[in-house]
Formats: sequence, C-alpha cells, structure tokens
Amino acid sequence: MTATAPFTDPGSPSSEQTRRRRRRRLTLGIAAGTLAVVLVLGGVWWFTGFSFLGARYGDDSVLFEDFDGSAGGKPNPDVWRIQTGGGGWGNNELQEYTEDAVALDGDGNLVITATVPEDGSQPTSGRITTHGKWSFTYGRLSARIKLPEGQGLLPAFWLLGDNVDRVGWPAAGEVDIVETPNTTRRSAHHLHGPTGIADRWSLDEGYDLPVPLADDFHVYTVEKHEGRIIMAIDDQIVMDVEEWDVPIPGRWVFDAPTHALFSLAVGGNWPGDPDASTPAVNEMVIDWMSFTPEDQLGDTPIGSTGEVTP
Repeated sequence: MTATAPFTDPGSPSSEQTRRRRRRRLTLGIAAGTLAVVLVLGGVWWFTGFSFLGARYGDDSVLFEDFDGSAGGKPNPDVWRIQTGGGGWGNNELQEYTEDAVALDGDGNLVITATVPEDGSQPTSGRITTHGKWSFTYGRLSARIKLPEGQGLLPAFWLLGDNVDRVGWPAAGEVDIVETPNTTRRSAHHLHGPTGIADRWSLDEGYDLPVPLADDFHVYTVEKHEGRIIMAIDDQIVMDVEEWDVPIPGRWVFDAPTHALFSLAVGGNWPGDPDASTPAVNEMVIDWMSFTPEDQLGDTPIGSTGEVTP
C-alpha cells in the first residue's frame, strides 16, 4: 500500500503562518494600546501636571499670623520653616541664608535682616517658607509689609507649588506677589510656569509708584481662583491673569496647592550686586499675614482682610 501526502492548497496559509500573523497583530495591538495610554497620560500631565493628586491643606481654614512674641523669638513652627544655606539659590545670589536673620522684634512684627559687610565678605540674610507646614489652593492671601530699599536687594513675597521638590522649577509654578529689585519706587509682579520639562514662560507687570514703598507698610495680596490669579497693592489690582493668557505652549499649573515664602535676597542675576550705596543693615518687616478661603470671601474687596481678626 502506498502512502499519499495530504493535499495542501498552495493558496491557503499554513497553521504556522496563521499563528505568526496572530502574534504580529497581538504585538501591534499591545504597542498601539501602550501608545494610546502614554498619549492620554502625557496629555493629562501637560495640562494639569497631575496637580489634582496633591493634598489641599488650608482651603477651608482661616489663618492669621500676627507674629506676636518676645524679641528674638522665631515665627510659629506649626506654620513656618526657616531655610538656610548659600549656593546661589538658582539665581547666583550672594547671600547665605541664616536662622539668626529671621526673628520676631517683640512689637508684633517678623523681621528678616540682610547684612551686607562693608569689607566685601559674604552677605547674610533670611528666607522663610510654609512648605510642608501650610498651603492653600484657592482663596486670598495678604501680608502687611515694610520693604527695604538698596542696590542689590531683592525683597519678595511669593508662592511656589507644593510639588516643587518632586517636579522642580518651573514645573511647580511660581507667583511673585511683589518684588522690588534695587528700588521700591517700582513694583514687580510675575507668574512663571512650564512649557515643558525645563523651559518656562513668564507673564510680568511693573508699576512706577509716586512714593517709595519702603517709606511705610503696605498690604500685598494675591487671590487664587480656578484658572485665575489676581494681585494687588493696598486694594489696587496690579495684575490679573487668566489661564487663557498663558502663551502657547505653556501650561497653567496654579490650580494646585501652593505655599508662601518671604525672602530678602542680596545680589545675583537679578537685581545685580550691591555697591557702596547699599546699607550695611536692611530689614524686611512683616506685620501680619492672613488667609481667607475662597468660599468665605463674600463680597469683600481684594486686599481687605474681611472677617479675619487676630
């Protein structure tokens, strides 16, 4: 008896070819699915920075820091952390921040002192933050401050995104409520945000003032709302920015928790170094800081403290 090979249609795929095609389709399907997930997550990151995953610490509680205490004491450790060290702080600044440069004066003020030695040795100054202690997402934050003035001085009241340690700057976002580089006859106000991993965008405003801000105390305010940030000096709006004002391809990252900072930098890329005219001792004096949650603002005008009392 002669064995006969089974008939095979040359136009039909073999079982091995069929398996290969199925594996290829499966591989392509997994790759396409992975790409889709990456694109979706990338889009969410681009537009939100995953800010919705962050905790919202102070949104529902009024805060009033009046800086009462004995002379030489430190601000409330439940709210404030004193930052120390040199290294330029990303702006080639000259000063070393020290703990001794931040102290209560015994008259209800917090004083940050910058010392600029006449012999040209390293200046010292102070910087405090609420990072890791207190922050807010939406509402009104105000502070009554007397700013110092002098070549090479940069006093600032500002905000940083709480996720700065994880995503870095500028991805966390920065709100400069007030800065006065060199002179307090002109105020500066800024928003900084990311256009990618490292690139940034900025929106800036500046105002020439009839009298120096260093002459007296003034109230500096920021209001954060969803998709909007407003800044003011003594109830007068100096900057009003909405999400759609951000230059393309910038991302709006401010609908997320932010913490407050007070700092008095010396030298650096901006505002430049001190000179012979710079006072040896310079004080940034903070009378109080208050926060009112967004849902408690009512119809109180920007810049006011509303119902907040010591």
